[in-house]
Amino acid sequence: MSNTTTHINTKNRLVPELRFKEFEEDWNVKPMGKVTSLLKDGTHGTHKDYPGGIHYLLSAKNIRNGEVNVDESDRTISKQEYDSIYKNYSLKENDILLTIVGTIGRIAKIKDISNIAFQRSVAFFRFENDEPDYLLQFMSSLSFQRELDKRKVISAQPGIYLGDLSKIPIYLASLPEQQKIASFLTAVDCKIQQLTKKKTLLEQYKKGVMQQLFSGQLRFKDNNGNAYPDWEEKRLGEVGMIITGSTPSTSVRKYYDGEKLFVSPADIDNSRYVLNTKIKLTELGFLKGRKILKGSTLFVCIGSTIGKVAIAGEDCISNQQINAIVSNSKNDDSFIYSLLTLFGSRIKLLAGVQAVPMINKTDFSKLSYKLPKLEEQQKIATYLSSIDTKIESVTHKITQTQSFKKGLLQQMFV
Repeated sequence: MSNTTTHINTKNRLVPELRFKEFEEDWNVKPMGKVTSLLKDGTHGTHKDYPGGIHYLLSAKNIRNGEVNVDESDRTISKQEYDSIYKNYSLKENDILLTIVGTIGRIAKIKDISNIAFQRSVAFFRFENDEPDYLLQFMSSLSFQRELDKRKVISAQPGIYLGDLSKIPIYLASLPEQQKIASFLTAVDCKIQQLTKKKTLLEQYKKGVMQQLFSGQLRFKDNNGNAYPDWEEKRLGEVGMIITGSTPSTSVRKYYDGEKLFVSPADIDNSRYVLNTKIKLTELGFLKGRKILKGSTLFVCIGSTIGKVAIAGEDCISNQQINAIVSNSKNDDSFIYSLLTLFGSRIKLLAGVQAVPMINKTDFSKLSYKLPKLEEQQKIATYLSSIDTKIESVTHKITQTQSFKKGLLQQMFV
């Protein structure tokens, strides 16, 4: 980037902070309504569902990660209903979509217009005289998103009116500069997409390997090339000590002066490890029998995220929504983590359909699975951990590239 762009003095000038060297002229500013040849939202009408049809009626939820996402579970309507929506206009390739109801500000560009229509939660923009990809990137910038936020109408479901959209200031470079900015930022997007695809493929590979390993289709051999003994049925209560957490009392929280005291389901996302923050484990009565050792498996047992799994990255305690398995000397912590990662969704089904899904400690401890001896557990765990390391490395690169892109958006647009 430093070879082709320069930081410039923007004082009293309508120019970005970071710019390609061959461009020097000031930018123009126009309201959105003066830039677009189409500014419209989706249908406000009531349309009958037509199960099994090929014409999709989409909404804001279908706009994700810069793309229009459609699958067979989405709503379909008849051709007559579809044609009635497009009676007075039609969408074209490269039109830009913006979510304007509910989650406001998600953006995508139309690549395939066949058989899709949108509800009023999505707005459409068409730019005849400017580079669509430049406007797509500009609308992703913090300055544009702030303009959306200022015009948002707060109600049961936040929204923004087309009239207010039309007044948002759009900062325009010359067409050649627009095209160069768009090309550069699109290349960064392509890098993010490539990394995201790589992560997805690694995750799919890991899932397939796990299914083969835990079903016995794929087996390791010992160091002499001999087969390991058959796996034996074990209850989770035999694997190690199961600890159900408890929310600390007010007095204990005060002792820690507001520092985070325990792991909760909110701390368990898609990462392998959970690192509790600033906790100082002492011999308080509250901690007796509740200390979870580093490496133990944390399993969400209550609530909407039941079935989520992580490894304790350090000694910790948890709240009552988590069961922890502190493995005994005959079992490997990392193997147990992988086992519950694979079967977590099935355990969730056992919780049943109730206001607050849950599986108690007793039932959790009775769940049984076939397990290999410790040495084979360790080989399986090491192999799966190596895949996790690759996934984490790609995830880190995605985060880095996204942060780089965010910085570019802030500096390359007025």
